[in-house]
Amino acid sequence: MTSDGPDVGGEDAGRQLYASLQRLLALPDHVEIYPGHIAGSPCGRTMSAKPSSTIGFERRHNAALQHAGADAFVRALFEGLPPKPPGFAETVAANRRG
Repeated sequence: MTSDGPDVGGEDAGRQLYASLQRLLALPDHVEIYPGHIAGSPCGRTMSAKPSSTIGFERRHNAALQHAGADAFVRALFEGLPPKPPGFAETVAANRRG
């Protein structure tokens, strides 16, 4: 597995994302959620164009939430990542400098 991925944090960030999703999935099905990225964003592979959703809908229909455990989730998250865009390393370095 690559040391990069999920917006620079690598596998650790993937595991943190899994843990965050578990907290969200503990919420009731009717809770409305809003995406942080839109469909077509390089950060949001296979995202829906819907402007909002619910925990229940995502629990039932979101393929990323169907993995059994953190290891399977992280493997799937890193599978088929597109190549890094030109200048990516410089952007990461600038973000880390603040």
